[in-house]
Amino acid sequence: MHDPSALFNWCTEVTQDSNLVFDPLAVEASHRRFYRLHSNTNPVRRWVAMDSPPELEQNQQFLTMAMVFADHDIPVPTIIDKDMTRGFMLMNDLGALDLAQAYASPVEEAALRAAVDTLIELQDVQSPHIPPYDEARLTMEFELFEEWVLRQLLGDAGNDLAAKYATALAHTKSACIAAMLAQPQVCVHRDYHCRNVLFNHGQIGVVDFQDALAGPGLYDIASLLRDCYYQHDERTIDYWLDYFLSRSAHFITNDFAATKSAFDHTAIQRQIKAMGIFARLHIRDAKSSHLRWIKPVVHSLITSTGAYDDTQDLNQLLGELLPRLEDKLGARS
Repeated sequence: MHDPSALFNWCTEVTQDSNLVFDPLAVEASHRRFYRLHSNTNPVRRWVAMDSPPELEQNQQFLTMAMVFADHDIPVPTIIDKDMTRGFMLMNDLGALDLAQAYASPVEEAALRAAVDTLIELQDVQSPHIPPYDEARLTMEFELFEEWVLRQLLGDAGNDLAAKYATALAHTKSACIAAMLAQPQVCVHRDYHCRNVLFNHGQIGVVDFQDALAGPGLYDIASLLRDCYYQHDERTIDYWLDYFLSRSAHFITNDFAATKSAFDHTAIQRQIKAMGIFARLHIRDAKSSHLRWIKPVVHSLITSTGAYDDTQDLNQLLGELLPRLEDKLGARS
């Protein structure tokens, strides 16, 4: 059982406020835990505290990227204080409304516009502290699906699917990675989705940025529009993809269909990876918080893989996978 008392005591010391209220934030697909703090004596005083086990998370890279992005005017939290030995950090609070909540409100269009505009600025960030998103990493990520969803989560039934569709998985992996490597290589947040982009009082806030790499220019817009936690309709996706392309300095194209194909192949790699991570969290880390998102991601992938000749075999695999997931996961969705 996680015990946050050490973090709470540390925050009390740092803020010099013994009347703090701690509200846990949504569980992440990592080992980190976040809490929103406010003072009972002065509600205007608000912070976000992070408990990030130093043996499991890249805390130094978090600090480094916070400085890199702040230096480029990307709206990330300011680190107020830190205890690197224990993995504690205290940051300013960028607000409670994320895009997942904004999508269900009258500010949806303004929030998406601001998110895309901020993404365009983020892509121009350059720093020697940002490693490359290379072919080896893209390959490893795609293979998480076979290992953790098919073989580990589903067992014998998944092993049968992995064997039956071995060639299909290999071909789809090659097609997706080729599409990704052919794109302009820019700064990529890598988790630019509705839970990590905030929109409060007309202002964007960007969190969970420590894993940024230099990689495919369509990756973050694919994360945003083919979100694992929210499914946009195809008309909305096309509108905001076109908006992004028309404003990005990295894409000059008159062939929207070809770019949409590269966008979808990028999204397929990312969603395949995400399902593997969700299953791995459950099996390896005893953290079942993200299992409920696997079936919605499969439904999204069935739509996108059905649109292209080189992903038809994966489409068929996903169609066979879905009832097996129903049997395995039941009401976890």
